[in-house]
Amino acid sequence: MYTVYAENVGLIEMARIRSRWITAVTGAVLIVLGCLPGLGTIVASLPDPVVGAAALVMFAMITAVGIRILKKVDFNGTHNLLILAVSLAAGMVPVTAPTIYHRLPDSLQIILGSAITSTAACAFALNLLFNHTPRKGQPSPGQDPVAHHQPSTTHLSATEASLAP
Repeated sequence: MYTVYAENVGLIEMARIRSRWITAVTGAVLIVLGCLPGLGTIVASLPDPVVGAAALVMFAMITAVGIRILKKVDFNGTHNLLILAVSLAAGMVPVTAPTIYHRLPDSLQIILGSAITSTAACAFALNLLFNHTPRKGQPSPGQDPVAHHQPSTTHLSATEASLAP
């Protein structure tokens, strides 16, 4: 199963064109190429090393974009490094052992059989578990920790009272 979504990231970064109009025109050109066998033959006649070099640069660009995005993530004092490591490992499973999910139902094979999809699903689930699930004795994510454990104003010390709103 192959998708073109990851390739779009690389193409957009290489071309620096982010216009939806250009994307629609490109789609129309591809439809025309598909309907005219002569033009399709010209494109298909490109030497394999040329296509391979273009693909190599494009996938390297996808990797570079991913690294740039990860540069913005806080890995200190969080579970984000663990989330990244486990998600990357989960994404490598269908690449290194392509037949591992063959006995699962088709609906699960679609999700788990793609490296990109399994990595994203794993990262999403682990992020929800570690960063957005309240833990016992801790405030819910997004909740003010001070407001969660604020004593009543009748029992405040002088220091606490001077700091109270």
